[in-house]
Amino acid sequence: MDKYEISKTSKKQYVIVNKTEIKKLNELNEELKSEIILYKSIFNTHNNSAVFNLKIKKRKGKKVWVDKILDNKKYIESLDIDEEIIEWLKPVKCSK
Repeated sequence: MDKYEISKTSKKQYVIVNKTEIKKLNELNEELKSEIILYKSIFNTHNNSAVFNLKIKKRKGKKVWVDKILDNKKYIESLDIDEEIIEWLKPVKCSK
């Protein structure tokens, strides 16, 4: 009975709850909370950016907003490298 606990509901009913399921739900809850904080931060970090220019990238393993047009090259180089960032850092060819 170590994997389960008996939980009392508000209607004085007893429910058997799986502890591993509770742990998974708590982890999912924390993940969703961090996503909400990230999406709310867009108004503080990039309030002058067009939304379609913004991407979510990782910097030192943490998700951050990046504006490939307004953010400077040094900031973009400090991000965790992926294919899209490599493409952003390539010099732009001038058209004739």
